[in-house]
Amino acid sequence: MKKLIYLFVMVMLVSGCATTAKYEAKLNTWIGVSEDSLVASWGVPDKTHEMRDGKKAIEYAHKNTIQTGGYTYTTPQTTYESGKIGDKSYSGTSTTYVIEREPIRKYRLSCKTSFVIDNTGKVESWHHEGNDCVSN
Repeated sequence: MKKLIYLFVMVMLVSGCATTAKYEAKLNTWIGVSEDSLVASWGVPDKTHEMRDGKKAIEYAHKNTIQTGGYTYTTPQTTYESGKIGDKSYSGTSTTYVIEREPIRKYRLSCKTSFVIDNTGKVESWHHEGNDCVSN
């Protein structure tokens, strides 16, 4: 459980309050903007598709892999002892440190964002899919 909490905190720090809602709000700002302006900002699309009705769909995609773990750490392990030696009682503790290894984990992140360009060359709508469609 402690490891899951650590992973969650690390992902939140890396993403820094980035959310899908913020990404969608940014996409909404492109509605009605020219395709040329979109391409000037986003770059050349990864895919383009001409539709029969004269509209065009353009797609931007990105993939990334992040890695967590791959480190070692020590945790204290305390032993409590008590007993008698002859007729005298004793008690005490001893602490040893156990080396633990956090396994390497890789996570694949991706986002595909498509824009539909209408017959006048303006962004009509958008669609996105993936687990990394987020923005600050």
